[in-house]
Amino acid sequence: MFAVYYLFKVLCQCLLKLIGYPSVLGREHIPSKSPFILVANHQSILDPLVLMACIPRRITFLAAAYIFKIPLVGQIVRAGGALPVKSQKGDFASMKQALSQLSRGGVIGIFPEGGVSMDGQMRPFLPGWAYLALKAGVPVVPVAISGTRQILPAGKYIPRRGKIKVNIGEPLYVEKKSRIHRKDLDQLNDKMMQIVSRLMENN
Repeated sequence: MFAVYYLFKVLCQCLLKLIGYPSVLGREHIPSKSPFILVANHQSILDPLVLMACIPRRITFLAAAYIFKIPLVGQIVRAGGALPVKSQKGDFASMKQALSQLSRGGVIGIFPEGGVSMDGQMRPFLPGWAYLALKAGVPVVPVAISGTRQILPAGKYIPRRGKIKVNIGEPLYVEKKSRIHRKDLDQLNDKMMQIVSRLMENN
C-alpha cells in the first residue's frame, strides 16, 4: 500500500506541474514522525491531490463517499487507502479505522466542510475531526488551500492553469479525553474554523 500511495503521489505531482504546482508555506509545521490529524478547507476535488503532492507524510483521507465515484480522483484516493464516509454525521466504521491508524502513528486527512464549497466561502465545519482528535489525543495541523476552485470548480472535470497556494499552520495540541461532551466538540470545532479562516486570509 505504501508503494502504491507514493506512486500516486508522484502522479499528483506530475499533474500539478502541468496546471500550476502549489506554493507551500509552513511545511516545517508538519510533524516528521508522530501521528496527527490534518484539517483543511475544501474548494475543489483537486484538494486531496494537492495535499498528497505537497505533504511529506502519507495521508489516509476520510473522504465523502461520492469522491470515490469521480474519474481519476476516485481511483487516486482509493489507491491511497482513503476511508469512505457515508454520512455527513460520520461513519462509525471509518472513525474506528481512523483511530486505529492514529494509534499506529499514521496521519488522517479530513475536509470538515463535508463537501466542496460551491461559492468559495468556507462552510461550517462538521465536528467528526474534533471527536477523533479528542479521542486519540493527537495534534491537529490546520491547512488553508486557495486557487484550486479557479482551476477546477465544482461540477467541472477539465482543469485550467492557475496558481495554488497551501498555507500550513502550527499544530494545535489536543488533550486526550475518555468522555467527550458536545461542548468539547463545539469549542474545538469553533477554534479550528477560526484558525483555518485566518490562514486563508494570509494565503
